[in-house]
Amino acid sequence: MTQEKKAIVCFSGGMDSTTLLYEVLDRGYSVYPVSFDYNQRHRVELESAANIANRLRLPHKILKIDLGQIGGSALTDMNQAVPDQAANQQFSTVVPLRNALFCTLAASYGEVIGVDELFYGPVKEDFLAYRDCRRPFYDSLEQALTLGSSQEDRTVRIHTPFVDLYKQQVLLRGFALNIPYELTHTCYRGQRPPCGECDACKERLAAFARVGRTDPLLA
Repeated sequence: MTQEKKAIVCFSGGMDSTTLLYEVLDRGYSVYPVSFDYNQRHRVELESAANIANRLRLPHKILKIDLGQIGGSALTDMNQAVPDQAANQQFSTVVPLRNALFCTLAASYGEVIGVDELFYGPVKEDFLAYRDCRRPFYDSLEQALTLGSSQEDRTVRIHTPFVDLYKQQVLLRGFALNIPYELTHTCYRGQRPPCGECDACKERLAAFARVGRTDPLLA
């Protein structure tokens, strides 16, 4: 009898993580999507995540951690403005060690529900500003979470299948899976329709343009 494959997907409701969610499902996993309410400016993304998970009839979990208490980022400090991409200030949107915190929370939840495999969705565009989007970081974190788990025989795996791909390559995978990108959210300013000027919006628009498609959020 084949053992059921289970995975937690860290799921923001954005373009990349939605593609990741569908890909992990396509790989035959039973998926437990986990989103994070960290008091982010763009909390509207949680609505997109919930809508997509509901459409797929998946057991969606939202974990809360208030990173507004720490601040230091335009995404968590409401006194800082989210810059346009043209301002070349992407580093102001870095949330210190956010990915470490998210993966740790996901692994903690996984220990409770018996899931040791985590999927996270960094892409190549993330490398410059976000140091915790690089594969060596996840290799190290896998080891730390495995060593720190309360179950001695547990091995935590963090899969990052898009880490060597650009966003347009991720999109091409998504089109093959018929992903409803009109349900996703990307804008760092939390606007609907999206602002079209922040780093997140510009990178998304560029990816759609490179594959000759129109972003359905701006169509």
